[in-house]
Amino acid sequence: MYIAKVIGKVVSVLKHPAYQNRTLLLVQPLSVSSELVRTPTIAVDYVGAGEGDTVIVGAGPGVAQEVFGIEDAPIRELVMGIVDRVDMTLQEEQT
Repeated sequence: MYIAKVIGKVVSVLKHPAYQNRTLLLVQPLSVSSELVRTPTIAVDYVGAGEGDTVIVGAGPGVAQEVFGIEDAPIRELVMGIVDRVDMTLQEEQT
């Protein structure tokens, strides 16, 4: 699981049946300081997220099959939540 920023939608005329009636989003993983990191990836939207939203993306074998009830779904990553805010306390290492 990781936090990402939705940077766009993916539109496709032809797609696998598992993607029918599902929104595909282009998401960019974020660091703990909300900086964009890594290469963007495609995730299937499960919560109605939109461009500019900060989201929680989950990935794992069989997750899409359980969530959507689709056998052999070629879905690796799902947008599973929209983040309202992040509260974090950083502790300094003591030597």
